[in-house]
Amino acid sequence: ARCTRRLPARYGPASAVPVELRGTGSCSRQVNNFGAAGVFECDKLIAVEVITPGGNWSSFPPHKHDEHRPGEESELEEIYYFEFAPHDGTPGLGYQRVSPSGNGAHTDVLAEVRDGDVVLIPDGWHGPSMAVPGHDMYYLNVMAGPGTDRAWLICDHPDHAWIRDTWPERPVDPRLPLYTAPERS
Repeated sequence: ARCTRRLPARYGPASAVPVELRGTGSCSRQVNNFGAAGVFECDKLIAVEVITPGGNWSSFPPHKHDEHRPGEESELEEIYYFEFAPHDGTPGLGYQRVSPSGNGAHTDVLAEVRDGDVVLIPDGWHGPSMAVPGHDMYYLNVMAGPGTDRAWLICDHPDHAWIRDTWPERPVDPRLPLYTAPERS
């Protein structure tokens, strides 16, 4: 994905970043939408921070965005950069799953991830990102694609899409939000 516009450098204060609590129960996570489509103007890039309490799953149900299907799915490659909160001096860890979605998508990964690890997702169903109990997980999520519209449109894995239907019945994990930007005077 090559940028076609040159935008001026801009500053967006942390206190202006929209914070979203996504999912419910053990699928709850916090999404800091600092570079999401519709939040901060960019040409191709979409970037958010995801904070997942220890023991929870992010990016679930598994989803994909590797095909251009107008109004339904965006073609976006993705990068996850991980960090974990230690517990009593013990480094944290988690797991990331990516599986083939067909249509030429062959990525198949189940990886243990630790501080500083990066998972590249050129295609496929991805999720869950699993935070082991006792270790909150952070990941910087960066996406870009060749489409003319800067949009994050996903398709849930058909075997697991039903989980979204359970969310209205369940509360968000009470540990969230884990962090919000301090107010400035």
